[in-house]
Amino acid sequence: MLRSLASSSSRSAVGSALRQEGAPTRMLTSSAVALNKSSPNEATPPSSASASTSQTPTSTGKPLVRESSSSPEQLNTLPLPYLSFAIGVPTPPSSSASTWAETRDRLVSTEHRMASRQAIVKEATRGYFHDFHAIKSHGGKTWRAPPTLIKADRSLYFPKFTGTRLSDKSKTSTPTILRNKISIISLLGSKISEEHTKSFYSPTIAKFSGHPNFQLVQINLQQNPLKSYLVSLFISSLRSQIPPELHPTYLLSSDNIELLKDALGYHNKHVGYTYLVDEVGKVRWAGGGFAEDKEREALLACTGVLLERFGVGEKGKKK
Repeated sequence: MLRSLASSSSRSAVGSALRQEGAPTRMLTSSAVALNKSSPNEATPPSSASASTSQTPTSTGKPLVRESSSSPEQLNTLPLPYLSFAIGVPTPPSSSASTWAETRDRLVSTEHRMASRQAIVKEATRGYFHDFHAIKSHGGKTWRAPPTLIKADRSLYFPKFTGTRLSDKSKTSTPTILRNKISIISLLGSKISEEHTKSFYSPTIAKFSGHPNFQLVQINLQQNPLKSYLVSLFISSLRSQIPPELHPTYLLSSDNIELLKDALGYHNKHVGYTYLVDEVGKVRWAGGGFAEDKEREALLACTGVLLERFGVGEKGKKK
């Protein structure tokens, strides 16, 4: 009788231990599923079972961002999706400098800390030449520019960039430059990215360069401190390469945009990005990489529409 009681108590103890052990396992499994669901912009790596049956990724409406589970060659076989999300930030940036209290509150906020951690983890899991190899897929393009304007009520604001103006080396910011103008913004960091943006805006500049409400804003972004310093040493050389009429709207910036990359659709540092921004600073259209014919035509048409609407609004104000 004692033996049977000991045996039954032993079995119940083992069963209890197994049940307690199983609970964390189920919790970890459900957490992993939740993380996958909460990251719609990240490509989910295929399981070993699915990878063995199919090595070709399927096309979705998401940007074709290269992750560890896919190669540039695989992504190159897929059609580029159209831009499916609004570019920018939800609140209009201020032209005034942030106070110490505002900077402190932003840095200690939970949202900022979580976003910083995610950006660090994302960068740490990529190799040094990740962006370079990603150019093999569609020339670095991860999405195709929309054929029409993004609606005003759905569009977001172009984030704040600060830097040095090429014309007089004065410090300025994009909210100041963009105010009450229809602007094409060229975000570049190298010679090839400059060619990317030119392929988009050249016909538009040729048509609207003399329009009083239109401007081209070029942001030369150098996040590497050494490269930023070298570029600053050759400002005189840069001035000789840029037409004088574009110097006032040419900005040399070293801002850290790690937390803004997804908001800007900025998926490759070697790719140039082009944005069409209205008079209140909202991004109404965007493109990246070398322009396709239809993308180039879309930018020209969309710029004309915004200028016409802005002109009508200005006439109404004068009356």
